[in-house]
Amino acid sequence: MTGLLLLVATLLLPLAAAGMSVRLRAAQALRMSTVVALVLVAAATLAVVDATVPLIGLRALEMTRIAQLGIQLEALAMLGLVMGLHRAPPDTVTRWLPVAWTSMAGLSAALLINSLPIGLIAFVAAALLWAFGLPEGERGAAMGAVLRYAALLALVIPLLLSAYRLAELRPSAVDKGDLEHLVLALVVPAFALLLGLIPMHAWVLTLASGAPRTMLFGVLTLVQTAGFALLLRTLEDLKWLTATATAPLVFGGAVSACLGAWLALSARIEDPDDWLVYAIVANSGMLIVGLGTQSRAAALGVVLMLFARVLALVLLGVGRRVTGLRQRAASAVALLTLAGTPGLAGFPGLWRILQKLAGEAGGTAVQVPFGTPAHLALLSASALLFATAVRRWDAPLDTAGVPEGRDVGGERAVIVLIVLIVALGIAPQFVSGAFGRALADMFFQAD
Repeated sequence: MTGLLLLVATLLLPLAAAGMSVRLRAAQALRMSTVVALVLVAAATLAVVDATVPLIGLRALEMTRIAQLGIQLEALAMLGLVMGLHRAPPDTVTRWLPVAWTSMAGLSAALLINSLPIGLIAFVAAALLWAFGLPEGERGAAMGAVLRYAALLALVIPLLLSAYRLAELRPSAVDKGDLEHLVLALVVPAFALLLGLIPMHAWVLTLASGAPRTMLFGVLTLVQTAGFALLLRTLEDLKWLTATATAPLVFGGAVSACLGAWLALSARIEDPDDWLVYAIVANSGMLIVGLGTQSRAAALGVVLMLFARVLALVLLGVGRRVTGLRQRAASAVALLTLAGTPGLAGFPGLWRILQKLAGEAGGTAVQVPFGTPAHLALLSASALLFATAVRRWDAPLDTAGVPEGRDVGGERAVIVLIVLIVALGIAPQFVSGAFGRALADMFFQAD
């Protein structure tokens, strides 16, 4: 019974928060949202795996390990979004909080429903809320960028629905190899679009240049975090796909990591968002390489890096509330975390992936295609992002979201987050056990 209540809570709490944020004043909505986000983190952590709520027919809401992990990270990302909105103009708070909470409810449903096609539709609908839920006062300036985001995102539906349907035909197919390659040809561009990987990253950059910053932050944190969880779920359900996808994942991820990091270093120093978008593209490439290794050790590294990525984005959101050295420190630590710099939370995950690519993971794991070039590409990407952090240390401060007067709460939050990121970089074992359980039933080789 407790498991059922916790499962339902992960879906209904965001909807309730969306409704209350419409009726409450900005300050009250922020306090309520902070509490709900913390409760969601706790509910997802305590949720009982395999708890099920039957729906129509054979459909059901099921708390799998991947769904639990995804909702935990989404709730943490939502907490960061809410913290970033503290002391923002009241209109900004009341316009965006209902959109964010409703989107999170849809993203959670996408991970909980036991049907991949229905989960995909729920995911795309929740992601599109950020476009169609754009406040009326901001539609004029952002319309071009937002429409491109919506149009490209809509392309994912036919690609993945076709891939899922073909995958259902695989058991009865005469030539399974050709069908598997056809499924791969549909899945790769679809998830490249969802995750903003090179060369499908243009919509993310367009969003950064034309959309409101709150929307950009919501897409980079909530939507893309859920997108990685959906990819994990797809690979878990279609276990045979990984053998076919290994080479494309490793090669494509390495290219995206290296080029994204180079473009981050080359971004205009006065632009507050372009470097972040390219750094996220590079970080996503690192995660994709880890998934392509077919290694459980490297996959645990992927999850650790994904957790560190969410923390880095939360730190960036909170860092824009403060000024001076604290803002510079927040930006630098967040970027270095995305780079996988030693001593910070992103490093343990990247190290596991690099070990696998170098053939040092042990066990009976197969040789990784493009292992050595990918290893060099990830090291280069990390070094380029480190150079980006050094270059941007003296960049103009971002004053767009800084309120008048000293934000003591923001300053304390920045310090706490930096300490947490450093602590997880030194002692990742505090969270690696829980994340490892999320991968226990997946296809990855034990190595």
